Amino acid sequence: MNKNNKSHNNTAKKNQAKVKNKNIETMKRQYTFEYIVVNLICLLLFLAFAYVAVMSIFQTSVFDPTAYGAEKIIFQTDNIALNIFVTVLFAVFVFKMKKHYDFFAKVNLRFLEIGLVVYVLLLGFIWIFSVTSIPAADSYNVFETASQAANGNYSSLRGGDFYNSAYYDGYSYYNFYPFQLGFVFISEIVYRIFGTQSYMPIQIINVICVAVTYLGIAKITKHLFKRRSVEFIAILLLAGCFQPILFSTFVYGNIIGMCCAVWASCFLIRYFQSSKYILLLPCGALLVLATMAKYNNMIYLVAFVVMLIVHTVKEKKWQSIAFALAICVAAVGVNNLIIISYENRAGVKLADGVSQVLYLDMGLNESSMAPGWYNGIALETYKQYRLNGETASEAAWDDISTRINIFANNPGYAADFFGNKITSQWNEPTFESIWVSEVKSHSSDINAIGKGMYDGSLGQFFELYFNLFIQILYILFVIGIYCLFLKRNTNIETALLLLVVLGGFGYHLLFEGKSQYVLTYIVLLIPTAAFGMNTVLEGNFAKIKEYVGKLKTIPQAKKAD
Repeated sequence: MNKNNKSHNNTAKKNQAKVKNKNIETMKRQYTFEYIVVNLICLLLFLAFAYVAVMSIFQTSVFDPTAYGAEKIIFQTDNIALNIFVTVLFAVFVFKMKKHYDFFAKVNLRFLEIGLVVYVLLLGFIWIFSVTSIPAADSYNVFETASQAANGNYSSLRGGDFYNSAYYDGYSYYNFYPFQLGFVFISEIVYRIFGTQSYMPIQIINVICVAVTYLGIAKITKHLFKRRSVEFIAILLLAGCFQPILFSTFVYGNIIGMCCAVWASCFLIRYFQSSKYILLLPCGALLVLATMAKYNNMIYLVAFVVMLIVHTVKEKKWQSIAFALAICVAAVGVNNLIIISYENRAGVKLADGVSQVLYLDMGLNESSMAPGWYNGIALETYKQYRLNGETASEAAWDDISTRINIFANNPGYAADFFGNKITSQWNEPTFESIWVSEVKSHSSDINAIGKGMYDGSLGQFFELYFNLFIQILYILFVIGIYCLFLKRNTNIETALLLLVVLGGFGYHLLFEGKSQYVLTYIVLLIPTAAFGMNTVLEGNFAKIKEYVGKLKTIPQAKKAD
């Protein structure tokens, strides 16, 4: 081989090496971007829920029995010794389960999934027919409009005489909350099919949606961690999570929206893992349906967009960013189209509604219920400026500036305000799942189950159970996040639901808060909590065993002396 050929080959090899090194450096930057984003999410959640978990040991937020119907929260000091004892007892139970760990890997999970669905359906139907709750407040406004629309009557959209009309000064309810028409549309379809004589169809659908949601969480756990034992633990935790089942009496979009959003998340996770474009279609459709049912599910939309951007940077999958744009247009566009449709059918033009700025103003102010809970500020400000959203928002910004100055000048007060706002929502372990039906009227006599839950020993048992269950769930969730770090298992798939929870936590920290608002995020903690518990079960703990062994030898040494 002549010198020219050798020189040419050497140059080619150098160029190939440069390209290879450049590709490696590019991939490192892409994966570093994902690493920073997902671990920042995990860190923030770890800090937030470590605080909540610790606080759950020392106190519980409960509804004041002397002002139960007023939804007033009081902060009750817990029996700390009991909480610590139960936590230690649970830890011992977990380590005892380690002996039977092989069983988790052998159990037929398909049967367990089916059993979980049947179990939830059975409990849910028993509960809703035990109390036969009648809608009230906002849920009755939605029921009234949907049931009337099913019969071709749109009078409630025009104002005048409608449920609680005096409270809205004769303006239509939907001049304040036009986004509610998404769930009105869903409800109207239900009432056209099943008739308008009963409130039960939505409650029945809620029960079905809770069962399907639990199945979705089990599937997500399976896809994320690919361990039969982790899914087995998740199913056990889901079976013990009764609050969403009890919440099924609420004729509103929370449960239906939760179900659609969870399954949209499942399809997006599968897309991230497989890059199959077809999975984006059900993901997008379910996300749009979730935002129709409950507009707060826009938090899922934001989380999806963030993770799709990270996926685009990481994998150079440009269809991911295109899908992110598409679901933004679809979610906002479909909800606006529904509003326009009802305006045309009713022959009215609705106002833009209470803005997010007004909700922020409400969330930063005191309330008779708890800090940052509903206080009427948003509604009253909007009415004061005759439904002029621009001037109402300007007034809200002025009040927000005042509140920020108060917080800045009184850091102790600010810490108490936001600390109590967090615990009033996340450390109220029933999440209003019993309250939402107990304070309402009932279409028939409440049976023994309902009476026992409202006023008897059954209710007392569940209040204690909920307190301990949520406390342990938070501890497992915090352990799970730590284990994600430890096992280097943080990625856009495992962090997707975590980002949704972080979004919900942050939104309700600043904007209007209520414990019922965070209920739909509780089930999202379960996959990570199950992973944490499974990691503990798989641990070696040689040093702990050695220490325990030394402790056991002490009494023997004393006897020998």
